[in-house]
Amino acid sequence: MLSIHTQTTIAVLHDIALGSDLQSANFLLSEGEWKELFDKLDQSQLIRLLPDKEPGKLSSYALRRPLQEVSLLNVLQALDDPIRCNMPTPEEFYIQHGQIANKIGVFNEVARKFLADIKIADW
Repeated sequence: MLSIHTQTTIAVLHDIALGSDLQSANFLLSEGEWKELFDKLDQSQLIRLLPDKEPGKLSSYALRRPLQEVSLLNVLQALDDPIRCNMPTPEEFYIQHGQIANKIGVFNEVARKFLADIKIADW
């Protein structure tokens, strides 16, 4: 259901919360991908670069709020990652069934509320 990128990010946030100096997910990301990930997490107000620290290292960052307050929704929004279910809804479905578009929108909001309640500290 969650992409490898999302799972890696959750592991990274756990490592930052623990003050780990080892990048446990290091094998999954290139140097450029690490930079992009840290930039996205910083821009999303999930982490911050510590003063006088070198960017790009886990030990150089701190969480902006306790891990228990970071939700799966926060991570997905920071990464702009989708949740993948069995099959994506094809565009043709929306074209052919325009009347249910509002119901799908309601479903999306309900899903977001549930996702916000899933805390990554429980992982």
